Amino acid sequence: MPSSASHEMKELVEQFDWGATPVGPREAWPICLRCAVDLIMASPVPMVLLWGPEGIMIYNDGYATFSGSRHPELLGLPVAEAWPEVADFNARVVESVMSGEALSFRDKYFNLKRRGVPEDVWVNLDYSPVRFEDGKVGGTLAIVVDTTPWVFAERAQRESESRFRTLADNIAAFAWMADEAGNIFWYNKRWFDYTGLPFEEAKQWGWPQRQHPDHVDRAMEKVNRCLTTGEVWEDTFPLKGRDGVYRWFLSRAMPIRDDAGHVIRWFGTNTDITEHLEEAEKNAQLATIVATSPDGIVSMNSEGLIQSWNPGAEQMFGYTAEEVIGKSDRLLFAEDADEEFAEKYRHLRHGEHVSRDTVRRRKDGTLIDVAVNVAPMRRADGRIFGFSAVFRDITERKRVEKHLRMVMRELSHRTKNLLAVIVAMVRQTARNSTDVAVLQSQLIQRLQSLSASHDLLVAEDWTGASLEELIRAVLQPFTGATSEALELRGAPVFVNATAAQNLGLALHELATNAAKYGALSTSAGRLRITWAFEPDAEDTLRLVLRWEERGGPRVVPAAVKGFGHVVIERVVGQALSANVDYEFPPQGVRWSIAMPLDFVVRWRSQGTAAEPAAS
Repeated sequence: MPSSASHEMKELVEQFDWGATPVGPREAWPICLRCAVDLIMASPVPMVLLWGPEGIMIYNDGYATFSGSRHPELLGLPVAEAWPEVADFNARVVESVMSGEALSFRDKYFNLKRRGVPEDVWVNLDYSPVRFEDGKVGGTLAIVVDTTPWVFAERAQRESESRFRTLADNIAAFAWMADEAGNIFWYNKRWFDYTGLPFEEAKQWGWPQRQHPDHVDRAMEKVNRCLTTGEVWEDTFPLKGRDGVYRWFLSRAMPIRDDAGHVIRWFGTNTDITEHLEEAEKNAQLATIVATSPDGIVSMNSEGLIQSWNPGAEQMFGYTAEEVIGKSDRLLFAEDADEEFAEKYRHLRHGEHVSRDTVRRRKDGTLIDVAVNVAPMRRADGRIFGFSAVFRDITERKRVEKHLRMVMRELSHRTKNLLAVIVAMVRQTARNSTDVAVLQSQLIQRLQSLSASHDLLVAEDWTGASLEELIRAVLQPFTGATSEALELRGAPVFVNATAAQNLGLALHELATNAAKYGALSTSAGRLRITWAFEPDAEDTLRLVLRWEERGGPRVVPAAVKGFGHVVIERVVGQALSANVDYEFPPQGVRWSIAMPLDFVVRWRSQGTAAEPAAS
């Protein structure tokens, strides 16, 4: 209190007419009263002297300030009259102290009208008796300290702590506080609910009891380092719950410092990140699948603008991610596909999936066959926020399907032709046979020859057959795998399926006759087969195949021409639009056929052959 204020109250006391009060004039005051007044006037602490049983008020500047607008009227008044709102309390106090008691109250509550309106006031009160020389009590000395600001501050702190604890107990994370040495003295409710540990076991650094043993040493080393340096602590490790299951937590502690910068405590949290890690792992797996998938995987926002573009899409369509992200996927559609584009988004925006085989356009403008699956992407509330699309290149599948359709048509056609050949073979063989056993033998041999031709064609996917391999396959039953009796000479030539089947039949009939009556019926006989490209009379190039026997029995032309003769001389020639010569000189049978090049396959399975030239 400034000295000027002290002088003010002192002057008021000196000038006051005390003779008009039970206290009496100043010159008649007893020594104890004078000393008490001098004491309170010199004190900066609010003090008031309540003299006599009436409690006549004499107070200092500090009390004047405490009294508010009721000062200076309080001076010289009985306390009951001065503070009527607390008259009963003051009466009891004065009575007790006048009987020799000393009283003390801490944060005593009153509702006072210090400034004309009621207000809540808390005060510390200390009352002691003032005695005459004979020991009798003459008055009450009171020290009055207004603690209202501290009470409000303490209440605010308690409320703040209560709010903090309520908040801390209801957050999803564990929360805890530790002293400067790291000894934990408080955990929130979530911690106890999860661990099941009582506080006595969990206090200080008891939580390592719940850590996975593989992580304890590493985590504690980092904790101790942060306690030493005062830096923020952060770590990730698993903690075991009361059910014995470990879950992963992100743990963090912040140092709280005083004004001098010294750490006075730590506040820490442990946040469960198990689901986050599991989700991150799933996302990483999905990202790996997307990045390594040969399929094109693309995402679009709700406006149809491309948001992601995987390497498979880049490989398939030729665009890099930088070239397409942020652009409409309309650029992947053919120029005349406006209706397909609009229809797709009509279905998608209604929440429907779109799955179809279609075509899409590459960067270079070429079209590619794709199987496309597009689906809406939804938020947790079900709202559509974008679309995902998977493109699969089905070019090869389409090629195979087209090839299969062609093969089925070709198979049907060839089956009909084959059955027609077999029917004709059976009729002709039966017409020239009088014995069932002979008929059966002849049919079996001819069908086996036809089968050999088919085996070669199947091996080459019915694109044709090597002429040399065809000859060897048909003659193998007659000459064996290797025979000095057989000589083959000619350039590598492939003939088509029609030529292979018909030449196979003719070669079989020639070989059968040679084995029965000709060069293949004796060990001295020889068979020479040659082929070459030669011009005909119109100078048109043809493939000419020649059969020449020698060294066998003397040839005598057959008196009766059977089915084999018909095949050799007429059937094959008609089927292949070929010129056929069939001769019977005494030294050995000769047969030749000159085929148009329409029946020559101009490529081989190993690569493209050169154009045939005249030999």
